[in-house]
Amino acid sequence: MERSEILDFVKNMKTRDHAVLIFSDLRDKRDVLFTFLKAGLENGEAATYVASQETPEEIREAMRGFGIDVEGYERDGALRVIDYRNWYIIDGKFDCLKTISLWRELIEESKSRGFRGLRVTGETACFFDRNLYKEFLGYERELHRVLDIPMTAICAYDSKALISKEEWFNVLIELLNTHSTAIMLGPEGVGTISPKNIVVSMKL
Repeated sequence: MERSEILDFVKNMKTRDHAVLIFSDLRDKRDVLFTFLKAGLENGEAATYVASQETPEEIREAMRGFGIDVEGYERDGALRVIDYRNWYIIDGKFDCLKTISLWRELIEESKSRGFRGLRVTGETACFFDRNLYKEFLGYERELHRVLDIPMTAICAYDSKALISKEEWFNVLIELLNTHSTAIMLGPEGVGTISPKNIVVSMKL
């Protein structure tokens, strides 16, 4: 699969699609996530980025370089770049149901403002840094089970953090089971895994 095909895929993701991105390079992560969010913004959707691997200001600066009108979209309430400490791990604690509740509140706010939908992405580095990745996998299972929230999501995992855990293979299988599509970007190749687990890849 060509890189352009993967970017076209994320541009055209549908409401309630829940994908996982596994990457090894920050530029690849940004290309996929920014393409995904920018397409939604240009289509009249709201967009939210929960940052933990990079700071919110680093993400905003990179978005500007990608051609996203950060200030304009933030002023209109279309774009939010949120620190994980205000969304995932609040006061040092992760509460799965609280985070899901925050998403529900955000989609209702987006609807009330007249946006056509909500695209969201979250970096998961904070859970690996704090050894809370098993708790986050529980959240992924719950989110997958109750994804009646009309939003489109990509969860971003750094492959280096993933394979640093002894049970990394089991974590990977869990991620494949709790997402409709997996996108894998790395030095060895580019590929997607569909809901039917068909793998297509190529060299970068």
